[in-house]
Amino acid sequence: MPNEIPRLKLDDLQSDFPGVFDSAKYVDVGIGWLPLIREFIATALPLDPSLSVMEMKQKWGCLRIWSDTPVIGARLAKVKAEIKSSYVCEVCGEPAFVRRPPPGRYAWWQCLCDEHASPDQRSWGTRLQGPMYGYAQVEGSWYRYDEDADVMVPSEPPARWR
Repeated sequence: MPNEIPRLKLDDLQSDFPGVFDSAKYVDVGIGWLPLIREFIATALPLDPSLSVMEMKQKWGCLRIWSDTPVIGARLAKVKAEIKSSYVCEVCGEPAFVRRPPPGRYAWWQCLCDEHASPDQRSWGTRLQGPMYGYAQVEGSWYRYDEDADVMVPSEPPARWR
C-alpha cells in the first residue's frame, strides 16, 4: 500500500479487547482509526457480550468491519464507525477526507489529512459523498448517521430507494 501507514496489530487488539478479536483472521487498518474501533466496541459489546470481529480492513478509503452479530444496536455501532472513518485520517485520527485518484490512475483510495497525504494525493479530487452517504439498511429498516448528535437515527430510505 502506498504511503506506508502505521498499522494496528492483531495481537494488540486481542489483548486490549479479550474475546472480541480471538477469531479474527485479518486486521489491516491504520492507527488513526483506533478511536473509532474503541467506540464501536464500547458501544456494541454491552449490547452483545458474544461480539466477535472476524476481519477489519480499509476499502475504498473507509474502514470495513466484518462482525457477526444479530443485535441491531451492535450492528448500528459498526455502521457508525465505518461511516465516520470517511472523514478521519487513517494515520493520525484528525479530520480528513477520502483521497480519490484521478480517472485512469490506479492507486488506493485513502482517507488522509493534508499533513499525511503526499503532494500527489493532495492534488487528487476528494471522494464526493453520494446520495447513499451516511445511510445504512439494517434488518430491513433504514438508518442515517446524524453527525451533530453522533448517532444513527431511524430514517426514510434515501431518495433513490423510495
